[in-house]
Amino acid sequence: MNRRIISVSRVGAAVLMAAGLALAAAPAAVAGGDSEFNEKEFLAMTVDHHFGGVHMAEMCVDKATRADLKGLCVEIKDTQSQEITTMRSWLKAWYGTDETPSVPHEAMPMMHELSGLSGRAFDVKLSRHFAQHHREFLPEADECRKHAKHNELRDLCDTMHKTQTEEIGKFEAVIAGKPITVDTGNGGLATAGSQGVGGAGWLAAGGVAAALGTAALGRRLRRQ
Repeated sequence: MNRRIISVSRVGAAVLMAAGLALAAAPAAVAGGDSEFNEKEFLAMTVDHHFGGVHMAEMCVDKATRADLKGLCVEIKDTQSQEITTMRSWLKAWYGTDETPSVPHEAMPMMHELSGLSGRAFDVKLSRHFAQHHREFLPEADECRKHAKHNELRDLCDTMHKTQTEEIGKFEAVIAGKPITVDTGNGGLATAGSQGVGGAGWLAAGGVAAALGTAALGRRLRRQ
């Protein structure tokens, strides 16, 4: 009976020792760049994630009451549309595949909710959804900029992480009823408070049309 107990104890000790060695080796593997990060899956996921962001931005441009919020959404629509095109080209070049953009199914209830809102209620809810949309992506972008194989992708993920972190702060300002500063698209910056387009914001009605026209030029998704 005692021999069996001793034998079982030795086996248990051996198992624990093996597990300990495996855990000790894991940090060294990550430090050496050997992670479980999958470039192809990340690119495909981000194409769809961005496509949902583009749809939210388009809805924002149509329905937001704040001129500065509209301007921020134009920037996002422009940037994420270009990034979708870039990432699809990398999928083809690096992996011989493509990802046809589609809005993630789980985002549809949120889109439906936004479509039924107007005024400041829309501005605030849209801003909350966009801030959350960005927050969900930040850990993925951080993993990418640390472990992606291709330098181009690591650089893009670093840019996305920084840009979306800044945009979260702007959406939080909208929620708090504070002004934000956005790029007018003409090399300058402009700030507006909570006024609508027809108020004392930085864009008059003609300015809105000009800004949207400039942003839309050459910035459509390339479906291949």
